[in-house]
Amino acid sequence: MTAILTRPMTRRTFGAGVLATGVALAVGCTRRPAPNPETGPAGELRLVRVNTGLGLATGREAYLTVAEEKGFFAEEGIRIEVVPGEGTVANLTQLATGQVDVATIDINAGLVEFANGTFTDFVLTAVLHAQLLGCIIVREDSGITRPRDLAGKRLAVIPGGTNTILFPAFAQLNGFDPDTVELVSPPPPSFGALLAAGEVDAIQQFVLARAAIEREVGAPVRVFTYSDTLPELYGSGLGCSRRLAAEEPDLVRAFNRAALRGLQYAVSNPSEAGEIFARHRRHEGGQPAPVAAKENELLAPYVRADDGLALGEFDLTRLAQSAGILRSYGLIDTSVRPEELVAPGLFG
Repeated sequence: MTAILTRPMTRRTFGAGVLATGVALAVGCTRRPAPNPETGPAGELRLVRVNTGLGLATGREAYLTVAEEKGFFAEEGIRIEVVPGEGTVANLTQLATGQVDVATIDINAGLVEFANGTFTDFVLTAVLHAQLLGCIIVREDSGITRPRDLAGKRLAVIPGGTNTILFPAFAQLNGFDPDTVELVSPPPPSFGALLAAGEVDAIQQFVLARAAIEREVGAPVRVFTYSDTLPELYGSGLGCSRRLAAEEPDLVRAFNRAALRGLQYAVSNPSEAGEIFARHRRHEGGQPAPVAAKENELLAPYVRADDGLALGEFDLTRLAQSAGILRSYGLIDTSVRPEELVAPGLFG
């Protein structure tokens, strides 16, 4: 395979890209209708449509349902329609075409799309995950005890996914050549079964999936987290169109306040969050309550950063470093100033 990285990386080179220069990007702006007010049983509630990060089947998406069930959105004068997400590009497409009013966005993928000019009519408004959730999972009995043991092994990946894009950086920072790893791309739902059968040595996943993968494999697993290697990078966040942020900032703040309350409640009360998730009809066929609860328990340390900021608040210096990291291995070829991409003060 051809590695995405073409030169050795160190933490020193990571921050160089955006901190050394400040070239602004031209920002496009398209207008679309605002969500229409609709009357609900509790009075006049504003409808806000939001997509998830990926589908509706995993407990990490419970926070929206928790916020809805606990009345957090209703307290803000909002009712929500939850749309299944399909990853950052699809989610930004849904936002750009007016299918949703708020999008769940992988912050690093959002930086790439913005810098490359693919999507520019959006702003990030709140942090959901202050650390990367990506990881590599191996069987505990595989003999792979550290990341560099992945050299010469077979790894299941999602082409174009954030975990795959960042893998060369992960490899080089852990002291092995990414070209020595065979990357295969079977359908993601088969990853656990392939690991159980020994057809792959490792799989890319999210740390929250550990319990589900162990259940599928039927044996203990070992997890190598991306956040240990790349602690500067954020995970996912919420975003909206530039028009909505500029014209209706109070609505955006209200939505984020309720959503972040739901997130905080879900990770603080994972068992209850799992039960709320499993019994709601929108998650029918998804994870059972104990597995959804475990996802929220595992999510807790990734929600807040040890930076003294409020839940959901961006650190613009850190975001600049993230852009520098992405530029250092060629994912973006121009600098992005954080203030171009983040609407401050809208997180709640």
